[in-house]
Amino acid sequence: MKKSFLFLMIFLAGVGVHGQNIAGKIFLNAEATGLFGPPAVSIPIETSTLNDMLKLTTDYIMFRIDKDSLTILDSKRNAIYPKNAVVMESDIYKYFSVSLVSKLLAGGKESVTTVELRNFGILSIHNGDFVLEFSSPCPPDCPF
Repeated sequence: MKKSFLFLMIFLAGVGVHGQNIAGKIFLNAEATGLFGPPAVSIPIETSTLNDMLKLTTDYIMFRIDKDSLTILDSKRNAIYPKNAVVMESDIYKYFSVSLVSKLLAGGKESVTTVELRNFGILSIHNGDFVLEFSSPCPPDCPF
């Protein structure tokens, strides 16, 4: 029990909210559900596929769920999933720091990750016992 608690504290220690170039915060699943409500939409993606996408961008990765369809962009708003996605300048994507997404996937240890849409347009990423929240919208708050 002490080892698990210590691991969790170390895992969460480097996690912050948007500011100082960090976008997002990792929560325990139960805490995220209590704070933000249950997901209304959950779209699964292979964790290995998402890890590969992290290598295609720098600093940030952007997500959008529209009509039960997931689109992922790099930090310059270029489509990386699906590669042929049409991205309108006015489309609002939610972005997280690549370092936090990577930390979430490593800590969650599940082979499938879900990108979730909760009440009030809150987008989250869920893997194992952990959920990444507090994304930033682009536009208007784009990282470039």
